[in-house]
Amino acid sequence: MTCHRLSLDGSNKFHKSTGVMMIERFHTRSIGPDEDALRAAFRHCGALLQARGCSTMGLAVHTKDNLDGVIRSVFGDDVIRVLDRDNTLDLKGITIQLLTEKIQFRKLEGPVLAAFVNPEKLTRIIACSGVTDIVFVPWAAEEHAAYVAAHPASEEIFRSPRFSQLETEGD
Repeated sequence: MTCHRLSLDGSNKFHKSTGVMMIERFHTRSIGPDEDALRAAFRHCGALLQARGCSTMGLAVHTKDNLDGVIRSVFGDDVIRVLDRDNTLDLKGITIQLLTEKIQFRKLEGPVLAAFVNPEKLTRIIACSGVTDIVFVPWAAEEHAAYVAAHPASEEIFRSPRFSQLETEGD
């Protein structure tokens, strides 16, 4: 199945000189093990899947060890057990592909939820072709800052009260 290569506003997003579809980027303004941020990112991936007519998304983490904790809390034991065993899960017509530094796919047509991935390693982990969007959930304030600096057009989709509190305390 081929995804529709339109942005959420219905326009085509192609690079002018190369003609290649540009990856749309989104992020949460959150830190640490923030379940609400991860849920918001997953819901946004669901909306992107629907808008693009895709049936596959990626879940990017550094290693399988990172599936425990908040990711297990949000996705559930059964989902994580299957992803840990098979690296892929079919769930109600949606396929979730696990991506790590060691687990790679050549092609993945759809969005990727990058859960607590260091921005410096993001390109290496999400090296497959066909990715339509990246939804980034940072672990640390420094990772958020680095991601936004590298991708200033990234759209914020969720703001954690904890992050806002940290900003206020820093003033």
